Amino acid sequence: MGPAVDRARPPSPGRLREFAFPEFRHTRLDNGLGVLAARVPRVPLASLQVLLPAGGQYGSLDAPGLASLHGGLLDEGTRERSALEIAHQVESLGGSLVSGAGWNMAYVEAGTLSRHRESALELLAEVIRTPELPVDEIERLRRERLAEILRRRGQPGSLAERVFAAVVYRDTVYGRPLIGTEESLERLDQDSLRSFYRRQIGPGGSTLIAVGDLDPEESISLVSDAFGDWRQLAAPEPPSIEAPALAGTQVHIVDRPGSAQVQLQLGHACVSRQHPDFPQMTLLNTIFGGKFTSRINLNLREKHGFTYGAQSYFARRSGPGPFVIRAAVATDVAGAAVGELLFELRRIREEPVSREELKETQDYLVGVFPYTLQTIDGLAKRLEALAVFDLPLDYYDSYPGVLAQIDENQVLRAAREHFDPENLAIVAVGPAEELRPQLEGFGPVTVHQP
Repeated sequence: MGPAVDRARPPSPGRLREFAFPEFRHTRLDNGLGVLAARVPRVPLASLQVLLPAGGQYGSLDAPGLASLHGGLLDEGTRERSALEIAHQVESLGGSLVSGAGWNMAYVEAGTLSRHRESALELLAEVIRTPELPVDEIERLRRERLAEILRRRGQPGSLAERVFAAVVYRDTVYGRPLIGTEESLERLDQDSLRSFYRRQIGPGGSTLIAVGDLDPEESISLVSDAFGDWRQLAAPEPPSIEAPALAGTQVHIVDRPGSAQVQLQLGHACVSRQHPDFPQMTLLNTIFGGKFTSRINLNLREKHGFTYGAQSYFARRSGPGPFVIRAAVATDVAGAAVGELLFELRRIREEPVSREELKETQDYLVGVFPYTLQTIDGLAKRLEALAVFDLPLDYYDSYPGVLAQIDENQVLRAAREHFDPENLAIVAVGPAEELRPQLEGFGPVTVHQP
């Protein structure tokens, strides 16, 4: 028999294995289109994605939802084929095709067997270069989005997000819903969508990412064949988004009478993904609210039993994305839960994290990083970040090592510079009659209707 096992103590972690980010090729065609290509052998699949400078940040205050509707329409018909004919072509390739838009960029993405890569690239080029934006598809997608807006009115999380964005970002594009509003969607028509396309879509500022069982040099050659004669268009200027400063703590209640549970969302505007403190902020947020054993989860869930889970995150945007804390709690403990969240927010700014807590978090982040690259889509997402946020091409070669070298004082400095517990928004979705007495001690209270 072997030695007795002490089951009261967890086993010691194993040695971190050496890791190297997968090789990839980067080039830029003469017309300005960027290309990132990486080979993932043994699985005969390919992911082909084109990123376009037409995300929600490029929209206008008087037309929220324009970029989202435009992105959703890109694969719904071209000069040569209808939406149904495109769908039949995709089916014949045994693949998928989807388009859309987030805050940073619009995208058209095809997934297929690697042996169909040339046909898939030709279809991508047709969809991106000659979209029809047909009236019947505009109406269909408009109805879908109006139904989605109606559905979100019944979702506490969606209500909290909408009010939070409006309070924190006010009269900027980040203060409007990416999907749009009922009023703005009713105003959008084919002319406004085509005008947006002409203004935003071209090879300048766009990037094609090809990942899969593909030879990178061959991929670049095929991309050049499909897109090389695309009319050159200067890259649109990135928008300048300035988040207005919050003066003190503001409390906003979205009234839902009778709710037994309250959705909380706290936070403020922060910095862009390009900020040089991003590695320190990643460690900071993971300790604070980015994993199951984070401080706020251990406090609200394990210590007090207020919630099934609390989390925090920095939104990764080209502009000043928000820092957000979220939790769903019982109505009668909403005030106490907010107090504990603010306590933890202040505590992490007042004293350095322990060496043990920091080391455990570093090992966790460095250890899980390779797992995010196990799939074609995982690697494509990392390459997407390089393109969208204009990161150095060797960024991920050094990223795990950078995380491992951060010390307690760097984390403390990041907390003091990027967390602001005295100037933030508190949004609570639940019964105003019960919530107001619990929350009015944190700041002036405004009540909203869903």
